[in-house]
Amino acid sequence: METVYFRDFDKSANHAYNLYRALTACRENGAHRLVFEGGKTYTLDPTFCFERDIAISNHGFNGPHRIAALIEEMEDFEIDFGGATLRLEGEATHIAILRSHRITLKNAVLENTCNYFLEAKVIAHGDGYIDVACTHGKEQFTIRKGELVCPADKWETIYHLCTNVEFNGETGELEHGTADHTLGTYVFDLRCEWLDGDGMRIYNVKRYPPIGNVLIISGTRRLGAGIFAADSSDITCKNITVHSCLGMGFIAEMCENIHLDGFATRRANGAFSTACADATHFVDCSGSVVVENGYFEGQLDDALNIHGMYTRIVAKEENALLVREMHIEAKGIRIYRAGERIQILAPDTLIPYTEKTITEVEYINADMTRLILAEGTADIRVGDDVENISHNVSLLFRHNTVQNNRARGMLIASRGKTVIADCDFHTSGAAILFEANGDYWFESGGTKDVTIQNCRFDRCKYGGWGRGVIQCVGRRAEEEGKYFHEKIAVTDNTFVMLNDTAVIFDNVKNAVFRGNRVTPAEGKAAKVLLHHTGNADIAPGVTVETI
Repeated sequence: METVYFRDFDKSANHAYNLYRALTACRENGAHRLVFEGGKTYTLDPTFCFERDIAISNHGFNGPHRIAALIEEMEDFEIDFGGATLRLEGEATHIAILRSHRITLKNAVLENTCNYFLEAKVIAHGDGYIDVACTHGKEQFTIRKGELVCPADKWETIYHLCTNVEFNGETGELEHGTADHTLGTYVFDLRCEWLDGDGMRIYNVKRYPPIGNVLIISGTRRLGAGIFAADSSDITCKNITVHSCLGMGFIAEMCENIHLDGFATRRANGAFSTACADATHFVDCSGSVVVENGYFEGQLDDALNIHGMYTRIVAKEENALLVREMHIEAKGIRIYRAGERIQILAPDTLIPYTEKTITEVEYINADMTRLILAEGTADIRVGDDVENISHNVSLLFRHNTVQNNRARGMLIASRGKTVIADCDFHTSGAAILFEANGDYWFESGGTKDVTIQNCRFDRCKYGGWGRGVIQCVGRRAEEEGKYFHEKIAVTDNTFVMLNDTAVIFDNVKNAVFRGNRVTPAEGKAAKVLLHHTGNADIAPGVTVETI
């Protein structure tokens, strides 16, 4: 059985169960292709979806989880959705790829009607309150004793309202000068009441948004993803659009070689939001990640985040380490294998002081792992962090547009060669942020060779989240003559500035800023800031400050 046609299984109104049967048949019969009819919308009830125990990084999720389209332990398999829309109606992930190889997904639109966002347009101001008209998601919320809560139809499961952000109703941008908690206080301190029709009055506000702006009040943990891939290789996604999902648009962990071509988070039906979190996210991957021809708008976090994971040494034996997954959103992900190389480093500098080879791995539970080392542990300190340096991923991010989203454009912590080229950025935070830390998120990855070229940075950093258009976040401590980043070259780009800081090079051995065209903000000279930098090759005429 080479090709399976979904129409042969889609005989009932229950599309979720029909999809379950079709994919089960593909796996059992060794099919290499599943084909959908073009342009249809398939409504998917999670009650009839696959279920697997999984750990989705950065979602705070471990355990049984519903999946509409499951590709598990398969090879050389393709799904052509033919432009179909997969519309989930509940807590689930649209597509998961588990322990599979040479997988292609193409031509799909992903939606979830149960996204736990309330979008509301500001229509009036009062003394200590504002009135809003709910435009999306009101049916998912209710008010109990003045508190806005969701889901509206559940008493036993209530998701805390974690934040609100504000978009300009005319431009679609995040409102300039704002970040999270735009009403001047935390969402759970607000008190609300319904008004006639779709109206709601919000009390205890300390800032009054302009009339016509749109608030997004988020009432969800990250309860699913658009596409989730784990322990797989050679994954291709072509022409996939995410209108809405319960977490990240695409997230991969412990995968090798990923190609996203024409992947998009795109607003639909008048909504201002798309994915609940990052558009794309890559955790402890290897080989190459290519993201090209994409469009990322309206997601409530970054367009891309790529990193490894630090674990913390809590005890040591003569030839073994006991290491712990420290952040709750990283627990349960098995990032070590026998034969791999690790580095040991201090959490405050993140500069490695020794390397070891793993000979055996013992996963004790979701928190704790025992690593047996070939070279022993005599020179290792308890309390330091461990990074798996065998997971060495390169990144190519080209011909993409990133705009009108919450937070930043990209978070870069990839050890392999990184190229960001021919992209357009218009972001409320830093367009490109180099960040890793060993004491909070425990996301790892000092970069080795980064090129940022031929990109346009159009009025970036107009809200919170960062200090410059391109920024390297500093470490708590430094070592003389040693650097967290090897080389970052920013060349032949266009910067249209709103503020004065174009680039912050911090803890970089070789920093390059040449051939860039910079239009400064009125009355503000554009600057390049340097701190703990080895060799700085900065074009003449550029204002440089040491911080």
